[in-house]
Formats: sequence, structure tokens, C-alpha cells
Amino acid sequence: MAEKGTPHFIFQRVTALVMIPLTLWFVVSLIAHAGDSRTELMEWIAHWHVAVPLSILLLAGFFHMRLGIEVVIDDYIHKPDTRSMLHFLNTLFALILGAIAVWSVVAITLIV
Repeated sequence: MAEKGTPHFIFQRVTALVMIPLTLWFVVSLIAHAGDSRTELMEWIAHWHVAVPLSILLLAGFFHMRLGIEVVIDDYIHKPDTRSMLHFLNTLFALILGAIAVWSVVAITLIV
């Protein structure tokens, strides 16, 4: 834990910095498309200039989530076996959710 502090800190800050403009873009875009139907939103997401940044936002968000929960696990779980199991489950959970989210974007781009 002490030996991986600096890279962890840097990754957490980098993912936060990546997510700031992408989140602003996504919120402004959703406000601009507030009156659109589901079909119109899917057609909008299907464009590569929307699907790529949206996928990056999703991946950065799930990676950032994993890093944050990792800190909580390290700070509050003191049994090494329990901590290892929770780290594994945290990583697995983030990978599964990230894969589902990105697959959803890919599916929308392929369907429309």
C-alpha cells in the first residue's frame, strides 16, 4: 500500500482531470437534446464524435471509482485476506460495469 501511493494518486488526479471536460460536454449535450425522443438520442450517440468521448468518460469514471473504493478498502479493512478479496471484487465490479457500459455504446452505434 505505501509503495503504490504515488501512482495511485497520479491516476486518481488524471482520471478526475479527464472527466471534468467530458462531464461538462455530456451535461451540456444532454441539455441541448432535452426535448429529443429516444430514437433521436440513440442516433446522436451513434455518431463517432459522440460515442468515443462518451466511452472515454465511462471508462475513466469506472477506473476513478475503482481507485476511490480502493482507498476506502485500504483505510478501513485491516484483515489482509478480507482486504485482498475486496480489492479483487472491486476490480471485478469496475471491469464488469465498464465493459457493460462501453458495450452499450458500441451496441447503440451498431444498431442505429
